[in-house]
Amino acid sequence: MPLQWKHQLPTGETVPWTLKEVIQGKPVNRPTHPMLVHFPIAFYIGALVLDVISRLWHFPAAPLMATWLILGAFIGSAGAVTTGLVDRSTMRSGSKIRAKATQHMLLQFTVAALFILVEIIRWGSRHDPKASWGWIVIELVAVLVLTVGADLGGQMVYKMGFRVE
Repeated sequence: MPLQWKHQLPTGETVPWTLKEVIQGKPVNRPTHPMLVHFPIAFYIGALVLDVISRLWHFPAAPLMATWLILGAFIGSAGAVTTGLVDRSTMRSGSKIRAKATQHMLLQFTVAALFILVEIIRWGSRHDPKASWGWIVIELVAVLVLTVGADLGGQMVYKMGFRVE
């Protein structure tokens, strides 16, 4: 479907999309949040995998690569967080879906906080040939929390039908 700059209201009036509607992907008839979450998820998991590889085999560039993947995840998260917050703002206060979205949001913010902690801790040692076991433990916990949070996001779509038309 091509990009539509305006849309018709039930009253018949044609109006431009609001910023909120654009962020939600309404002009292209696609929800944007699910499109943007894949990159941070993949980058966080990739960082953990690279750090584990650096400990198990000889791959001295892996910790540096993981450091940059985490930074990439932060950048990707900016779009995912923005679109997620806009979607959450459309949910009725006190509703079951809003409660689930709040749980999802808090878990994903916890993941970001854990990876920010790892990034701060590792920054001075990012060129070391082997990742610290401490980094790996924090990343593992963060990825487990990420998985639970992503499952909650999936439940909102597949079990509760949020943004499914």
